[in-house]
Amino acid sequence: MKIGGSGDAPKIRKFYQKATIAQVSGQSLWEVHLDSNVLKTTAKRDLNLPTRSLAQAVAYEWNVQEEHVIPSTMPVTQLVFTGIDNFGDEIDIIRDETAKYGETDLLCYRVSEPMALGALQDEGWQPLLDWAAKQLDAPLTVTRGIMAVDQPAQSLFALRRPLDRLDILHITALRTLVGATGSLVLALAVYFGRLSPDEAVELATLEERFQLETWGPDEDLEGSLEGKREDARSAGTILAALSRRD
Repeated sequence: MKIGGSGDAPKIRKFYQKATIAQVSGQSLWEVHLDSNVLKTTAKRDLNLPTRSLAQAVAYEWNVQEEHVIPSTMPVTQLVFTGIDNFGDEIDIIRDETAKYGETDLLCYRVSEPMALGALQDEGWQPLLDWAAKQLDAPLTVTRGIMAVDQPAQSLFALRRPLDRLDILHITALRTLVGATGSLVLALAVYFGRLSPDEAVELATLEERFQLETWGPDEDLEGSLEGKREDARSAGTILAALSRRD
C-alpha cells in the first residue's frame, strides 16, 4: 500500500483493525503489524526499526486513523518511509547536502534594520553560535545583510563531523530540522539536546513572527510557521524515539 502523498491525494479506506509492534525474530529490531500483516515502506522495503519507541510512534499514527488512512496526518511514518526509501542508498549525498547549510547558516545573517529585529536576532542567535563554537569547535562569522560571508573551513568540517556518525533515520530527522529552520546549528542543537524542536523553530522564525507582531495576522505566513513547527516536531519525535533503547 502506498503512503506518502500530499494531503490532496485520494483517500485510502482503512483496511485493518489495529496496529501492533513486535520484535524481529532473533534481532534487536522492531516491526509494525497491521493486524497479521507486516507493514512495509512505500517501496515495499522492510520496516525494521532500531527501537521499540520508534515502532510505537509509527504504530500510534496508524492506530489513530479512522475510516480512511490519511498520509498527511502521519508525519513520523512519512519521514521514516522517506528515509528508508529515498535516502537509504544515497546517505553520503544526504550528509553532504545537509552539511552544506553550514556555509550559509541562518544564524550568521542578521539585519541592520529594523534595529529591534536585529537586537532580537543578536539576543536569540548568538548564544547558539557561542554553543557551536564551544561544544562543536565550530566558530562562525556573523554578518549584517544578505551578502555572503565565507566561513572558516575548519568550522565547516567540525559541523560536518557529527553527520558522519548518523544512520539513515537520524540523518533524515536532522535534514528535516535543517529544512524547517534553515540552520545546521539549530538542527544540531536539537540533536544534542540543547534545544527542543519548538525552540529551534521559534528562533529560526524571529523575522516572520516580528512581521506578524508589526503588521498583524497573515494567514499564509501563519500557515508556513505551523508547517515548520509540525516538521520539526516530527523530526524531534524520531530523534527522541531513537535515543530510547527500551
